[in-house]
Amino acid sequence: MDRPLSGGRLGYADAALADQPANGMTTMSTYAARNGHRNIAYSRETAVAFVIDAVESTGAATRNDFDIDRIVSIAHAMADDWDMKALQPATFWRIASSFIKQ
Repeated sequence: MDRPLSGGRLGYADAALADQPANGMTTMSTYAARNGHRNIAYSRETAVAFVIDAVESTGAATRNDFDIDRIVSIAHAMADDWDMKALQPATFWRIASSFIKQ
């Protein structure tokens, strides 16, 4: 019933596959955490802060010039994540430019 890992159809490939977790990583930490960076728990609040920082970063506009909540909601729906950096910059700015207040 229990066959040796290297005795399967694929020989050593079976053993190699059995030694790795399904995601191919040896630990469950993220790349950034393994390199000494802290993990960030993304949330709606971090997304709002990211959007405000982005729209005010050039100095040409302020948060009052944009509908921040709608930008965050649409960007979250498109990225399926609260990490706004998951979106391509061009996509983010297309979303933001759609919600400039008149």
